[in-house]
Amino acid sequence: MFEQWGYRAALYLSALIALVNCSHFTYAKLLMPQASSGAAVYAGGSVLVLVGLWLQSRMTRYVGAAYYLFEAGTTIYGLARLSKPIVNVGVVSIVTAAVLGLVAAPILLLSKRFAREFATERENRPVYKKFLLHAYTALIVIAAVAATVNDIVNIASG
Repeated sequence: MFEQWGYRAALYLSALIALVNCSHFTYAKLLMPQASSGAAVYAGGSVLVLVGLWLQSRMTRYVGAAYYLFEAGTTIYGLARLSKPIVNVGVVSIVTAAVLGLVAAPILLLSKRFAREFATERENRPVYKKFLLHAYTALIVIAAVAATVNDIVNIASG
C-alpha cells in the first residue's frame, strides 16, 4: 500500500507536518498562551524529525514514526476527553497534523521504496551532512542530559 511513497515524499510530508505544528504553535502563542507549551512540544518534535530525516539519520526514521503515532494518539485521546465537540482553527490544525502523522508513520516504517531510497541517499550524501548529523546527535544528547540534570535538581530541592 505504501510502496509508492519514497524518501522525498516522506521528507515533504514531514515538512508539511512541521509547518502545521509550527503554525498551530504560533496560533496558540498568540490567542491561547496557556496552551502554547503543549503546542511547543509538538512543533519542536516535528522540526527535529524533519531535520533528522533531511540528515538521513536511521534513528530518526524509527523515532520519528513513533513520534507521529504518539502525536496522533494524544490527539485522539484529547478529542475523546472533550465534553462537547469543538471546531476552531486550533482543533483543525491538531487533527490535520495527526492525520498526516498517521500517513507518515507507516511510510517511515513499512515502505520498501522508502528504505531503498533512504539507503541510496545515505550512501551518496555529501560530507557536510555527515558532520551536521554528528552535531545534531550531540546536540540532542546534550539537551537530554541537561533536561535530566534539571529534573534531578528539581526533585532533590523540592
